[in-house]
Amino acid sequence: MSVLGDKIAANILAQTAGVPSIPWSGEGLEANLGPDGTIPEDIFRKGTVSTVEQAKEAIKSIGFPVMIKASEGGGGKGIRMVQE
Repeated sequence: MSVLGDKIAANILAQTAGVPSIPWSGEGLEANLGPDGTIPEDIFRKGTVSTVEQAKEAIKSIGFPVMIKASEGGGGKGIRMVQE
């Protein structure tokens, strides 16, 4: 259940189960849950973007427009669309 409370971990879990998802920075990641019921940290970090350079690399495979959102908090208030 803890995985479902995190946007990134939930997407990785869904992909692992074969659920189709929209393109995102962690597209194609799959993982088995650890003994504590979480996604392994190394896999989780591959789904995150924390620098401008990482964002540019992710956008190359996703294409424009992209939506940028913090993975924690905000209730959707911080979502921004980037057109170019």
